[in-house]
Amino acid sequence: MSGDLRISRRRALATIAIGGAATVLAACSPAAPQTAAPTSSSAAPAAQAPASSANATAPTGAPGSGITSQPVTTTGAPADVARAQTLVLSLSDSVDQFTDVGVMNPFVIGAFRNGWQFAFEPLYFYDMWHTDQVCGAPGLACNDGEIPWLAESYTYNADSTQLSIKLRQGVTWSDGQPFTADDVVFTLNMLKSNAPKVNFSVDMQTWVKDVTTPDPLTVNITLTSGNPRFLFDYFQWHSDIGIPIVPRHIWEGQDPATFTNDDISKGWPVVTGPWKLSLENPQQRYWDRRDDWWGAKTGFHPLPKMQRVTIVPNYMDDKQMELVTANEVDAAHGFQTAYTVPTALARNPKLIGWTEGNSPPYGALDISTVTSIAVNCSRPPFDDADIRWAVNHSLNRDEIVAIGSHGIGEKTKLPFPRYGTFIPYWDAVNDLMQAYPVDAFDLDKTAQIMQSKGYAKNADGFWAKGADHFSIVLIATPPFFTDIAPVIVEQLRKGGFDTTFKSPSNASTIIPQGDIDAWFDIPGGSARDPYATLNFLHSRYAAATGQPAPAGHAYRWKNPDFDKLLETMALTAPNDPKFMTLYHQAMELWFPNLPTIPLINRYIFITPNTTYWTNWPTEKNPYTLPSSWHRTSGLFINTLEPATG
Repeated sequence: MSGDLRISRRRALATIAIGGAATVLAACSPAAPQTAAPTSSSAAPAAQAPASSANATAPTGAPGSGITSQPVTTTGAPADVARAQTLVLSLSDSVDQFTDVGVMNPFVIGAFRNGWQFAFEPLYFYDMWHTDQVCGAPGLACNDGEIPWLAESYTYNADSTQLSIKLRQGVTWSDGQPFTADDVVFTLNMLKSNAPKVNFSVDMQTWVKDVTTPDPLTVNITLTSGNPRFLFDYFQWHSDIGIPIVPRHIWEGQDPATFTNDDISKGWPVVTGPWKLSLENPQQRYWDRRDDWWGAKTGFHPLPKMQRVTIVPNYMDDKQMELVTANEVDAAHGFQTAYTVPTALARNPKLIGWTEGNSPPYGALDISTVTSIAVNCSRPPFDDADIRWAVNHSLNRDEIVAIGSHGIGEKTKLPFPRYGTFIPYWDAVNDLMQAYPVDAFDLDKTAQIMQSKGYAKNADGFWAKGADHFSIVLIATPPFFTDIAPVIVEQLRKGGFDTTFKSPSNASTIIPQGDIDAWFDIPGGSARDPYATLNFLHSRYAAATGQPAPAGHAYRWKNPDFDKLLETMALTAPNDPKFMTLYHQAMELWFPNLPTIPLINRYIFITPNTTYWTNWPTEKNPYTLPSSWHRTSGLFINTLEPATG
């Protein structure tokens, strides 16, 4: 969906019919004709993706990415694999077709998740949903949600300025080369020396003073200052957070901002996971199992039970429902509207929700983030905190939940939900929530602020100064936020802001560039304490408009006092009483400035299909989330069992 939407709360968007190739999965069947391997003779369509945009044969980089893509080549059409031996996932950051064919570089700013997130493997996984009864997948070591993978252990020194990581013996890359500490050292130094061009480069430049390896299985990292959460924030994969380690023998001499890392004939991407890319085109990607995977050879973990993981693009809700209920897709990217879930469950009894008994709210609460409106804090008039508060007071969160979210979930006052480990952090700022009522819907307050800034309503009912009226263009990455966007657009227009909603195909590119007013945001980062989410607001990420925001953090808010508090929080363990004091002081600045506008809790609505695969994670067995786009997706892929009977 693209274009402007100036509509009321009518559910027009709910019935949008999105075209797509319903038969793209046919190649999973042994009787179906095989999709032709890409050749270098085809023409590429216009770029649409942040990482790259291409057709099957001549991928070209997206605007501003710096990517000069390589032709996609293959050594021949992959063999047929029976549907019962294929896991099919609808997974992409683009809708209806892949627009990043030919790019497998996770470090490009705005990089799409296209399979590398389970083909690469982390030093550690972290199960955000772990409980006293379930800590990670069965058969794996797990302590308080921490699951060692490529690494076996880690230790900090007393002041957390030095981190030592012990790697697992016997790990090899997919080309047979050993995975060693040299690869870790190379990756960190590569990122440091390429700041701010690529993802995580600013973070590594900020934190890593030196990294050495006394032996092939030991990595010693000296930090610029004490950081007790360094490993967790960057190398314990959770949600969409985590740095992949790349093979030095492949990446050395490459420019990480332009290297495509994609050539099937060369076995690229070279990864440690049990998968190799065997086909890619705009309709599908094949990741075929490598039976020589180090995990199985060393006895660390059995081979995944499926022979192939087929990735097809993301789709709008109606198309997702069609595919998952027809048993053509085993798990989709996730429904955007809550009311879609019970319909899907009713159509196919083989589908399951996250909740026990498929009961409301059906999905899993996203415990690392909430749905927010983010604004470009460097762009007038949004650089004025009072204006941000005026916009905030025109939003009726109760109505957003009731109508946009169909009563699922609740409103929020903070950029992280009131859940689990975050409850004490809500309680700690109760005084600030009383003094700064973020959730107060008050059009009189909006009018008072706007009039104090010299605005008056024009004949159309919009705030204006002379001939210039106040307009807001809200950007969303398709297909997300189509449930709540119409409600919010109507509320803002009633509040006097001439608001439109756009969902352009290149949203993930233009948001980091910063030449926009505002966008829908899910600023997920924190999983155990608020630091990571608040750190996204540090001014080190405040790039000039037109320049890509480091790591995609495009808020462009600068507050030196807030920066100093964050820098001290980073040095302080969450269980240190000083941390809560620092957190409160940071929120004393966050509330009056309101650099982001939190709206409602976010739920992840996935209805896995048990026709071919079982043992999916659920609320009762939360060894991870069945979210194929997350970096933890390898946990459920490796744990699924074939259905019997």
